[in-house]
Amino acid sequence: MVETLVFVHGWGSLPEIWQGQREYFSKKYDTVSPDMSSAKDSGEAAAILSLSVKEKSNVVFIGWSLGWFAVLELCKTRNTKPVGLVSVSATAKFADDGYLRAGPTDTYLAKMIRDCRRNPCETLENFYKDMLSDDEKNAFRRLRIGFACYDNLVYGLQMLKTADYRDLIREISIPVLLIAGNSDTVCPKEASVYMGQRIGN
Repeated sequence: MVETLVFVHGWGSLPEIWQGQREYFSKKYDTVSPDMSSAKDSGEAAAILSLSVKEKSNVVFIGWSLGWFAVLELCKTRNTKPVGLVSVSATAKFADDGYLRAGPTDTYLAKMIRDCRRNPCETLENFYKDMLSDDEKNAFRRLRIGFACYDNLVYGLQMLKTADYRDLIREISIPVLLIAGNSDTVCPKEASVYMGQRIGN
């Protein structure tokens, strides 16, 4: 029986992005949304998540984009046993090396890192422009309270650039829900199809 839902935000956002979901699900479940923005690498991200569920039981992790990578790293490296996982607009490997023939490449991410140094706000706007619908963009602007400092944004981009969990997803044996946006060009729906075909296989 599920008792705790852990909502893990993505790159360039903060826990407030899950405000509506937490308000809705808190009527029935204990809800948690840790701040991942200070993580400098996947190990730190997993440690933050692990701490957030200390003494919690029957946990489901819900990871959006980079937050999904934090969830997978936690499952890989720490003795955490969730009862289920939810992937929201996420991938097994963000930087496409031809395995999807869709989504961002290493070149795209290298440009984002350069752009982030010059103008973090514009970089975030451009990133989410390709991911969110107009209604979602408006909600995101209302909910996002500032953003991480430049260094932390770059740490997140570097995690996106290097993360590769294609082997790990085959080892997942618990229930997984995969949610994808039909028009999302940053985390394309093909990534969810790819994971769905391999999880537990």
